[in-house]
Amino acid sequence: MAFITLPIDAPGIRGPLNFRPDAAQHLLGLAETILRKPASLDQGDRETIAAWTSHLNGCNFCKKSHAAAAYAWLDAERSAALDRLLASEDLGGFTPKMRALLELSRALQGCVLGVRPEHIDTARAAGASDLDIHDTVLITAAFCMYNRYVEGLGTREAAEHEYEPMGRRLRDQGYQPVSPSAARS
Repeated sequence: MAFITLPIDAPGIRGPLNFRPDAAQHLLGLAETILRKPASLDQGDRETIAAWTSHLNGCNFCKKSHAAAAYAWLDAERSAALDRLLASEDLGGFTPKMRALLELSRALQGCVLGVRPEHIDTARAAGASDLDIHDTVLITAAFCMYNRYVEGLGTREAAEHEYEPMGRRLRDQGYQPVSPSAARS
């Protein structure tokens, strides 16, 4: 049970978003922009960064839902790399560029002042563009906020069987407001 009375009993972020639809519009718009709109990193990589940040923050709902969205975009090899990342923090299955960006994300998540010039130099040397670096930092920063929103209100996790369809829905429909009746399903 959430720490406050929410208008719907939905897992994760859906209850809080329904509590403040005016804020939800902006939070979902940000997620849509940083995770789905055209960018130099594909949607699977961006969802991987979101799941990774959520993993590091200990937000299981966001980790599982964004991992499910990443899996919906990724091929089998990249999905296996994400499995290893979330199970044991093994970066080995990723390209050098993605490893550098995941390390950049870890540095920022761990401390607001954790990013050092070496993180940026390593990312650039691995082929990351300024847009890749910008988007990695923005996704990490946003998911630190989203994770705190979910965990700070004590919302519940979804049942395990709900994550895969949730991931496909995020891939296919994006981050659009969900009606209260749809959020319950």
